[in-house]
Amino acid sequence: MISLGCSWKPWDWDDCVHKYLGEALNGVVGSLFKFVFDAIKSVVVAAVKAIMETVGTLWIDIDTPNVANNNAVTFIQHYTLWILVIAATISVIIAGIRMAVSQRGEPVRDILRSLLTMVVVSGMGVAFAATLIEIADWFSQEIIDAALDGSSFSERVGNQLVDPLETDGLGLMLVIVIGILLVITSIVQLVLMVIRYGMLILLVGILPLTASATNTEVGMTWFKRAVSWLAGFILYKPVAALIYATAIKLIGVPRGAEGVTISVLTGVTMMVLAVVALPAILRFVSPKAG
Repeated sequence: MISLGCSWKPWDWDDCVHKYLGEALNGVVGSLFKFVFDAIKSVVVAAVKAIMETVGTLWIDIDTPNVANNNAVTFIQHYTLWILVIAATISVIIAGIRMAVSQRGEPVRDILRSLLTMVVVSGMGVAFAATLIEIADWFSQEIIDAALDGSSFSERVGNQLVDPLETDGLGLMLVIVIGILLVITSIVQLVLMVIRYGMLILLVGILPLTASATNTEVGMTWFKRAVSWLAGFILYKPVAALIYATAIKLIGVPRGAEGVTISVLTGVTMMVLAVVALPAILRFVSPKAG
């Protein structure tokens, strides 16, 4: 028998059953899948926001401990003092030999400048470095707060990063990928901040030693390299915060504004690229540093 479609005729009732039962099943299954998808999306977005509110802000909220009253700095300077004395003595001997050979007074001026540099660095270097580090940390926190209009970074970062993507319809997978990237970036930033603190302790501790023989070419190169690296590690946190603040302003464009998608993606990319700010700074302040 040829099916002629659903009608009130008894031989067409099976077609009616197939038609209406199929439509009902499609509606139920479609609604169920939509409900499950929306539930998964809500959970994922909430998880991304929660993780970003905790991990994403940790590196900027942790202040660098004070190096001026640090036992590690005192320990390093105490146990390198004898090396400093030997290096300064050798530099004086080298200056005397140069003066005897050249019969000129430049070596005397060089050794006096070297000794003065050593005394100033030994007496004021730690306090000066501690002040610069404190200013750098203050600037980092202030520029992040300013980018968020004075609100707490930990309270708003989740909405700033996820909501523009949700409202622009970029999809659940993109939100997940971006969330994972930003979490990894924040963890790497936290690790780099710990490395930064350790390097600041080490560099501040050996700074007087590097200033003990600046009248020689090797000693001056060593001293300049140490100062450059110290400046680079001090600058890293405010530079990374500046990049993050710019990214937050890009991400936080008004909903529905033109170009919101590219702004969000650009902001996320800048946050990821902030990880490479440290080697870039070290290369800038000390071109020979690899």
